[in-house]
Amino acid sequence: MGSRSGLIAWLAAIAIVAAAAPAAAESHIGRWAIKQEGCRGFGISASTTPLIVTQTSLQWFMSSCRIGKIYKTGQAVYIQAHCSSEGRMDTIPITLAPRRDRLSLTWNGRKEEMRRCP
Repeated sequence: MGSRSGLIAWLAAIAIVAAAAPAAAESHIGRWAIKQEGCRGFGISASTTPLIVTQTSLQWFMSSCRIGKIYKTGQAVYIQAHCSSEGRMDTIPITLAPRRDRLSLTWNGRKEEMRRCP
């Protein structure tokens, strides 16, 4: 009887770790900013506005995007995003490359270095 309850506890622990693994693997998800002042709200420029990344969308400065295609190579995430900006709809390439508390962002050719917001 003791070995059966031990096995059940072990399987439960494996299930908890497996459930947490996808969240840990998605290190690009979160709130990022070029300048830390951008973490506090929404600014008037790209450098003072946070980039907000979820499982299905991105939002930065004047753009709101829905993730279309997405693939990963190592830690880098390559996204084909369908974005609305100033009344226009465009499909743009976005690359997110997280490294600890930093994120290298390429947004439709524009490159920025960002830090994770607290």
